[in-house]
Amino acid sequence: MIEVNLNLLHSTELPADALEASAGSKTGVRGSYNPLQFVLRLRPDIHRIIKNIAPGIYTPDALSGEQFQAVSTLIHETIHWWQHVGSNFGLISSLKFPAQTHLLYNELKEFLKNAGALKSIRKYNETINSTDPTTNYILNNWYDIEIASLVAFDPLLINKYVKNPYFESLGHAYHLLWSSSLWTLAATADRDLSFLPNIKNWDSGFKQLAEAREPNFYYGSPVTIPHIGTRAIYEGQARFSQLQYLYFAYGLAYDLGDFGKMGLLNGIYGEAFSYFLVMLGEQPPRELFHPIIGLFLLICDISMNPTDGFPFDITHYQSFLVTNNPGERFYLLIMMVKTKHPELKSAIRHYSKEEYIHISKTLASSIACASPYESCAHINQWIEQQGSLKKLLEEEASFTYRQPNLPVRLFFAKFLRFQQDKYKYPDLLCWPGIRFAGFGDNPMDLHEAQRVFDRHKALFVDDEDGNIHPALFPGYDEKQIENTFNDFFVWNTLYDMVRKWIIEPGAFTYNYQWLSSEHSAREIKTWVTNIFSDSFGHAPDDFRIL
Repeated sequence: MIEVNLNLLHSTELPADALEASAGSKTGVRGSYNPLQFVLRLRPDIHRIIKNIAPGIYTPDALSGEQFQAVSTLIHETIHWWQHVGSNFGLISSLKFPAQTHLLYNELKEFLKNAGALKSIRKYNETINSTDPTTNYILNNWYDIEIASLVAFDPLLINKYVKNPYFESLGHAYHLLWSSSLWTLAATADRDLSFLPNIKNWDSGFKQLAEAREPNFYYGSPVTIPHIGTRAIYEGQARFSQLQYLYFAYGLAYDLGDFGKMGLLNGIYGEAFSYFLVMLGEQPPRELFHPIIGLFLLICDISMNPTDGFPFDITHYQSFLVTNNPGERFYLLIMMVKTKHPELKSAIRHYSKEEYIHISKTLASSIACASPYESCAHINQWIEQQGSLKKLLEEEASFTYRQPNLPVRLFFAKFLRFQQDKYKYPDLLCWPGIRFAGFGDNPMDLHEAQRVFDRHKALFVDDEDGNIHPALFPGYDEKQIENTFNDFFVWNTLYDMVRKWIIEPGAFTYNYQWLSSEHSAREIKTWVTNIFSDSFGHAPDDFRIL
């Protein structure tokens, strides 16, 4: 029996509040994906093990025990990248960072013109001029976008924000998150709204809900939240995919109970699955290929791929919050299995593409939504028909992205690539642990599975020394990859500095050492100062701190 090395299996969970999480400790972290930095991190020993794996496939029987255990953590963290870049909710919520800056850019310039270089804008509003319409617009919109994504991620965070004076209602926040993210996409690839949902028509529908005092859509409305957040769904999906891979890698020597005793299902890692079993009245299975685990992973996939408002237009404003909140969807899908489709608890036996398509459509239809596969098909039609998307994917093919909006172009292009492969290989991208293990009567070609995995590996990774660098892809020019990496983080740093300007008390900080240990704190501050000054005409050190 291969010895279990828990140091190679554990990972660092997604932070409950990504914006307040540490920039990244470099010691003791087995693996992590930071959704603010878009960086996949692995511990140095895991890096060394993976680097020594010969190019080829990650099928467990081709690797040593140490190697497949390290690979399982790589799979876990890569799934977090997929969740952010490959799912509908992940795309919308990840675009909040550029959306908050691009949406408010003109108002931020107006603030500088009228009030001067003052920090923070929130402090200015609360102590000097609470009636300034520009300041109120900045704060209200910034917080609406922020609160929607964070409360979806961890519902308990509502206790932190519900009394925030800039919070109107959860439904309004969701409206702002979706519409601002789509406006950002439209400015990048569809200025005429020829294929994206027509967000120009949304305001009247949401206004009617507020006027009718529809719960969760008017100011002061009591807030209802699900028991499960996106964070628990993300971690449950990543951990059970990892465990399915390990189950076969260890030659079935350890079952689910054994992995539980090892602590691999503690806390957030087992939260969604435990809730899933309790709601269905089911006991935990022993085998990791059990149909109930396949169903759990499929429900995670459907939950994080809402379709009302993106990629399809809104069909029912009143249900917008429920149909787009992954936690609400997770609960509703479980209840549909329990009350209408109990046969689905034993339906996933081969983890096949056919099972994915049929069962996902059955479940999505039961909650009056399109399935992720139907969503993929719709987006692939966009790709085939829209010249702007063809040009965007040409940029992706050469890793040469045009300005402006480079981060948005890059992120949307990677999303589109993921949708292309998910349409072809939905089983692989829903159940990667099973597929890499070669499970089933008709197992997927493992060389092809490896190629798909490599196409969608995280763009930005750390190395053994903790420095961040772009992942290298076969066929891409290394210099061009480096240029795009630098441009991406120029923009991302600007987004973070805008956040600090709007809400953080005190002077600007320059805690960007996580990007590189090769540059001094003074060099990094100079670099960031130039980025901010070029955008707003004022150096951060020129601001008066309130």
